Amino acid sequence: MKKYLLLISGLFIFLSSISNAQFYGNEWINYSQPYYKIKISQDGLYRITYDVLQQYGVPVSSVNGADFQIFGRGQEVPIYVTTNSTFGNSDYIEFYALKNDGSLDSNMYANKAWQGNARLSLFNDTAAYFL
Repeated sequence: MKKYLLLISGLFIFLSSISNAQFYGNEWINYSQPYYKIKISQDGLYRITYDVLQQYGVPVSSVNGADFQIFGRGQEVPIYVTTNSTFGNSDYIEFYALKNDGSLDSNMYANKAWQGNARLSLFNDTAAYFL
């Protein structure tokens, strides 16, 4: 009986620790595929053309437009792609991006009210988005 009680309590502790798991914001990463980093220093609408993709080594001739994804701040960002098939010279990707602000810095404080300015990051104004 003591063994069962010990097993059940151990299982309960394990399951409660899983439900309180901390997320780091990199859970979206699929390590079997490449990513291309895009640095954003101003809020706005951004366009990535065929020429830019080709210049940075993106295999545009072997990837369909419907397969592109962009991630920022740990979440997928909605994008507009001019084609669902293979990219041509006039095709592009558009997305809206936000510069880095203090939203991620708030996780450093035990009390979020201690953060001086939620609109400014303590470290950098440049956000990283990943294609």
